[in-house]
Amino acid sequence: MTMNIIKKYWHLLIAAGIFIVEAVVFLVLRENIYVGILDNLDLFITQLKMLRDNDAFFAHGQMMPILRSIDRNYFPSEFSLYNILFFLLPDLYAYIVGYLLKLLMAFFSCILLAKLILQDKYANYSKIVTLVSIAFALLPVYPMYALCFASIPFVLYLFIRLYREPRWWLYVLLFFYPLVSYFTFFGAFILGYVLIAAVILAIRDKKVPWRLLGGFVVLMAGFVCFEYRLFGIMLFSDVATIRESMVTASLGFGGLLGSFWEAFWYGVIHAQPVHAYFVLPLCVAYFVWINVNYIRKRQARRIIRDPFNLTILFIIFNCAVYALYFWEPLRNLVEMVLPPLKGFQYNRTVYFNTFAWYFAFFFVLRAVYQKKKLFAYLCGLIAILVVGARQTEFSDFYNTVYCNLYKAVKHTQTNQLSYGEFYGEVLMEQIKADIDYRPEQGACAYGFHPAMLSYNGITTIDGYCGYYSQEYKEAFREVIAPTLERNDYWREYYDEWACRAYLFSASGVNTYNFGANADSSPQEILIDTAALKSLGCDYIFSRTEISNADKMQLIFVKEYRIEEIPYGVYLYRL
Repeated sequence: MTMNIIKKYWHLLIAAGIFIVEAVVFLVLRENIYVGILDNLDLFITQLKMLRDNDAFFAHGQMMPILRSIDRNYFPSEFSLYNILFFLLPDLYAYIVGYLLKLLMAFFSCILLAKLILQDKYANYSKIVTLVSIAFALLPVYPMYALCFASIPFVLYLFIRLYREPRWWLYVLLFFYPLVSYFTFFGAFILGYVLIAAVILAIRDKKVPWRLLGGFVVLMAGFVCFEYRLFGIMLFSDVATIRESMVTASLGFGGLLGSFWEAFWYGVIHAQPVHAYFVLPLCVAYFVWINVNYIRKRQARRIIRDPFNLTILFIIFNCAVYALYFWEPLRNLVEMVLPPLKGFQYNRTVYFNTFAWYFAFFFVLRAVYQKKKLFAYLCGLIAILVVGARQTEFSDFYNTVYCNLYKAVKHTQTNQLSYGEFYGEVLMEQIKADIDYRPEQGACAYGFHPAMLSYNGITTIDGYCGYYSQEYKEAFREVIAPTLERNDYWREYYDEWACRAYLFSASGVNTYNFGANADSSPQEILIDTAALKSLGCDYIFSRTEISNADKMQLIFVKEYRIEEIPYGVYLYRL
C-alpha cells in the first residue's frame, strides 16, 4: 500500500518534503537564518519594520525618521500582500512566512496554468509539470518582490482564461492581482505585453479582442488603486526627486552585445533563472533539433507557430530590451516622448525570463517524456538540484544551511552575517540605553548600512531610499564633499545615483558591505562636520575607530561590543 502511494504520488511527496524541510529549518533557526542583504535587509525589510514601529502603514502626511525626515509616501504601499505580513507579524516571522508563501504561490500558479493549457492531457504530464514547478518555485529571486515573480503564471492564466471564456470573477481577480505584484517592476510590463498580444490577436483574428482590452483596463485600475502613493508621486508631485538627476550607463555596440549575452546566459542579480548549466543547454539542443526537423519535413511555417519557439523569442526580446536600455539615443527618445519614464528602468522585462525559461523547459521535458519517461523525470530532478544547490545573494535556504553547518562543523563563522547579527538589536538597544537616546536625536552610520540603525529605532540623517528629494541629495552632498573630491568612484556613485546617501569611506574601500570577519582597523573619515550637524546629526555610529576624529571635531564616547555580535560600535558625538 505504501509503495503504491509512493509510486503514484512521488512527485507531490518531493514538493511537500521540500516545503516542510525549508519551513522547519527557517522556523527553528529564526534569527540565525542567512538571507540576502542587498536591497533586502539594508532596504525594504527595514522600511517595513519602520512602518510598523511608527504606526505609519496606513498613515498620510507622516514623516519617516530616515534621511533626516521623508514622507511616508516614499515607502512601500500598504496594499501589498507581502507588505501586509509585516503589519501583522514581527519582521522576522513576516519574512519567513513571505518566503514560504512565495514557494506555494509559484508552485500552484504553475499547476493552475498547466491544467488550463494541457486540459485533458494534464494527467499524463502531471509529474513533469510538478518537477518544473518545483524548480521554478525554488528560484533565488528578489525577496521583496518574490510574490511578483511567483504570480507570473497566475496572471498569464487569468488572461488566457479571460480570452477563451470570460467570467466576471476573472475581472475581479485581475483587479486584485496588484496585491501580489508591483507596477514599476512588473505591472507596467504585464500591461505592455497584454497590449502587444491584443494587437497580434486583432491582426490574426481580424477583430478587436475586447475581452483582453477589458482585462487591461481592470488591471490598470487595480494598480492605480492599490499603488495610489506611487502614482501620486510619479504624476502629481511637484517635488524634484533624485530620479531626475540619475545618470544611466551608455554603452557602445560591444557593451550592448555583452549586456544581451549576460541577460540571456545568467539573468540579473534580482532575477536569476539559474538555467545556464542545465536548463539552457537542453533548451538550445531542443531548439536546434525541433527546427531542423521542421525544415527537413518542409514545415517551415510551423517554426513561427511553435509555442517553444515563441517562448524563446519572448526571452530574446526581453534580453534585447534589457540591453537597449543602455543605448543612450533610444533611452533619450523614450524619455522625451514619455517624460514620466525618466529614471524608470524599463529594461526590467528581463525579470519575466525567470518563468519563461522554465516554461520552455517544460516543452523540452514533454518531448523527452514521450520517448523516455524516466529520463524526463531525471532531467526534472536535476533541474531542481541545480537550482537548490546554486549559491546566490538571494539563495536564502542554501545560505542558511551552509552557514549553520559550517559553524557547527568548523566551530568558526563564515564571513556572512545572519539576520540577527546584521541588525544587532541587543547591541543597539544597549547603546541607546547607555546614552538615553531620544528619537529627535539624529545619527549617521560609518562602516555600516544606516538600515542597521533605522531598524533599531534610531533616526538617521543618512540612508538608502529609491525616492527622496533632490534638495536633500544636494544638502547631504555638502557633508560628504571632502570624500567625493578625493575619490572619483564615490563621486560618480553619488552624483549619478545617490539612492545610498552614506558616509563613504575616505579610503575608497566599500566598508559598509562588510562580513562577520571584516577588517576593523582604524579608518579615516572625511566629512564637513558643520554641514552634518546642520542636518541634525548628533552621533556617528562607526564600525571602526575613526583615526582622525579630533581633526573632524568628533568626540569619542565609548566602544561597544557583545559576544553575540561579530562586530563592535565606536560611538562618536558631534
